[in-house]
Amino acid sequence: MLIIQLENEDKEFDLFDQAIKFCEEEFGFEGDAWDQVVKSLSFSELYYFLEDDGICVIHKP
Repeated sequence: MLIIQLENEDKEFDLFDQAIKFCEEEFGFEGDAWDQVVKSLSFSELYYFLEDDGICVIHKP
């Protein structure tokens, strides 16, 4: 599970694809680094990517 903390709400994701789609729509992520995260199919990789970008995120394995 991944929880993305936004200003007014938290978004919880159990499915990797849903989290990816949300991030692309909400934050506009794209490019080679983003493509590597998408291909990883890993909540951990997504967590570190978001954290590095300054987004408040919680990863619960």
